[in-house]
Amino acid sequence: MLADELEKVLHCEIKREAPLSPLSTLGVGGRVECFLEPSRMEDFQAVFALRSREGFPLYILGGGSNAVFGDGLVPGVLLSTRRWNSSSWREAEDTVSVEVQAGHPLSSLVDEAARRGLGGLEFAIGIPGTVGGAVAGNAGAGGRSVGDLLTEVVTVEPEGALRRRGRGEFIYAYRSFPLAEEGRLFLSCTVALRPCPREAVEAELGRFRSARGIQPRGERSAGCTFKNPAGKSAGQLLDECGCKGMSVGDAVVSERHANFILNRGRASGADIVSLIKACQERVFERTKVWLEPEVKFLGFGRDAPVEFAREKDGPCAS
Repeated sequence: MLADELEKVLHCEIKREAPLSPLSTLGVGGRVECFLEPSRMEDFQAVFALRSREGFPLYILGGGSNAVFGDGLVPGVLLSTRRWNSSSWREAEDTVSVEVQAGHPLSSLVDEAARRGLGGLEFAIGIPGTVGGAVAGNAGAGGRSVGDLLTEVVTVEPEGALRRRGRGEFIYAYRSFPLAEEGRLFLSCTVALRPCPREAVEAELGRFRSARGIQPRGERSAGCTFKNPAGKSAGQLLDECGCKGMSVGDAVVSERHANFILNRGRASGADIVSLIKACQERVFERTKVWLEPEVKFLGFGRDAPVEFAREKDGPCAS
């Protein structure tokens, strides 16, 4: 069995058939075959090395703030970075760098930067999840993103080797970091910030906090469901197409912000996915714009919502 093989090479606890719904902010999902929360670098490497030999499904989990989990038993390993969460600050002549591990909460990094009078991360106020997840998805707001601040990233490669890359050795784009899409784990990164008057930092934090005021609070969601298409707002397109209030089971499109899908009680992963697909299809039918999901799907296989549409034939088959 997979858990038995993992026990031979790991120091951390291996939880068998662990429930998924408590691991995400959306609160849906069944169980996963094996769940791990390593706190040693060699354990992360060992999991990747074993996967390269055995070929089992491997999923990475940070804060669970942009994940939709499937129902039933999901095969493979869910690897959490939440116990890999330290940070180290270093001052230079005109910048301050922080090397931060993947499981460190992004909100804690934003708060500490503000406390130290450092500017650059204000746009991330209110973005949930971990630093590793923010890097993997190149999280951002207001035209700024995490990738703009990175000077170095450390990854576990698909075969388990450790690699350090400086700026110029990686690329990033809107809500995309290709290294993460090629089967790697972001183990840590270095972010460069600049000294800034505290009042200026607080003003920027207030500006971005205010901009997030229209988002639903105190609700179970996975954050923004769709990426913004080029030159357009996904939320505005969904609103104009009458998606607010659409529902499948206990999954519902927020009346407050159409780019948020909420679990209002006992939604299943299948409910969430069905509603996402319905929104994609409605917007495409009315605008010919195909919305690409910003959330990640675990345990759906070919049933996950498609990301792109064929130019002539409409949405491609899942």
